[in-house]
Amino acid sequence: MSLKKFNVLFISTINPGVCFYRQYQFAKKMSELGLAHCRMFPEWDVNRMNSPDWEHHLKENINELEAQVQWADIIVCQYINSPEGLSVVQSMRDIKPTLMEVDDDLQHVPHQSVAYDFNRPGDAQDFWATRQLMESTGVIVSTPYLAQYYAPFNQNVKCIPNCIDFSLWDKHQPIEHPLIRIGWIGGATHEGDLKLVKDALFHLLSEHNNIEIYIVSAPPPKWPEHERLTMMNQWVNIDQYPKHVKELSFDIGIIPLRDNLFNRGKSNLRGLEYSACGIPSVASWVEPFKNGLPVTTAKSFDFWITELNKLISNEEERKVKGQLAYEYVKEFYNLDKVAVMYADYLKEYI
Repeated sequence: MSLKKFNVLFISTINPGVCFYRQYQFAKKMSELGLAHCRMFPEWDVNRMNSPDWEHHLKENINELEAQVQWADIIVCQYINSPEGLSVVQSMRDIKPTLMEVDDDLQHVPHQSVAYDFNRPGDAQDFWATRQLMESTGVIVSTPYLAQYYAPFNQNVKCIPNCIDFSLWDKHQPIEHPLIRIGWIGGATHEGDLKLVKDALFHLLSEHNNIEIYIVSAPPPKWPEHERLTMMNQWVNIDQYPKHVKELSFDIGIIPLRDNLFNRGKSNLRGLEYSACGIPSVASWVEPFKNGLPVTTAKSFDFWITELNKLISNEEERKVKGQLAYEYVKEFYNLDKVAVMYADYLKEYI
């Protein structure tokens, strides 16, 4: 790649967590490595709790956006959800290469998800995002599954995987606690996934007096109380999230996912986070965890019980598997390397 820098404008439309992983950390790292000049619109704000809504306020934002587009050599825009947003994408694409960035299967949000009310298949969000897929210069996705799924909509689809900034996530010194801590972190959209392991978790609590279970960020309602079950309804800003996860000091992480079309398009991000902390994890046997990342997988209630029992009963195995996962992620999902791959791909359009 030529040493000449180019200008990249990242346009965000999604919640701060997705924006952080799919835009901000790439923009920051590309700039730090001298690969490109990067800007974000709207300007990055770690305290923002909601998705930016510039699409419905174009009158107030159009002059700033136009100036940023004129500055850019290439534009990467997350998925839009309005005719106003599509008109902006069309206008940008006519003068600059404009890529769409999407990290979900937008057409198969399960009806059990709280996101279904806003992302029903065939609704306005689906319609405008599908138009954007077809009319963008190219599409960037987070998984090979999504790359294959979206290929019929656009001939230029590239997978740039989620990755870890090890300056934030590097292994920590575990906080001492007397019980073996099994933990889950997730949002409200994953309540249906968490139900997959509900019975297994309560079974383990009844079988082992030396374990405790933490359900963090979006604890489901109506679960029975248990003295060794902690429900933490606690959110932190994305810049504090790595520290928050490390301070939870899980001994074992769990990643249950139902096998549906939407989850097959999900990335292995939660596994990357656990692994970056040296935490061994058990995940459902679904697409994000069938290849590559060295996590233990479970296909049924019996498998969950068996695999978690192995880790509960063997501290050395927990350490070995945690270290193996850490080394693998640091080698293959390291932001320092993936950002270079991302910059090389963008350079193809300049």
